[in-house]
Amino acid sequence: MRILAALAAALVLSACAGSAGSWTTWHGRGVSVRIPPGWHATSARLTPVTWPVQFIAAASYPLPRGYDGADGCEPKAAVDRLPPGGAFLFGWEYAGAPDGPIRKSDFPPRPSLFRLAHLGRYECLDHSYMLRFRAAGRYFQVHVLLGPRASDRTRTLALRVLDSLVVRQR
Repeated sequence: MRILAALAAALVLSACAGSAGSWTTWHGRGVSVRIPPGWHATSARLTPVTWPVQFIAAASYPLPRGYDGADGCEPKAAVDRLPPGGAFLFGWEYAGAPDGPIRKSDFPPRPSLFRLAHLGRYECLDHSYMLRFRAAGRYFQVHVLLGPRASDRTRTLALRVLDSLVVRQR
């Protein structure tokens, strides 16, 4: 019985290691994240907004190229493509301060593990989870959108992408 349990545990661990090994690292704008198989990421602008600076868009589905179809600060083409079971992460960096000084108090330190706690309606991304944080002297805001039928696994993958974020100091 113990041998069967040990073999079962080894099989589960090797399956997990295999799937984790197929993640890729995406780099852009001084940050990197780990992306699961089948996910897509870009730092190419998905809106015409130039400040704050878009530093990442990552999704469980192919993202549009460029910002055609954007609705002001909403990356509408990307949001419209969100499948019912999909996830979309969209982040800005508040680099510089064209609209006034950045208040450090608005950006808590980056947590070791992100959580999706407050679903809200925001100016640029309606019905999303908004996360603000600072890391390596930089200030970030990330929105996470989940399709209406997103599974716990999809939610977990989105959080694992965020948890893998590495920020280089500028």
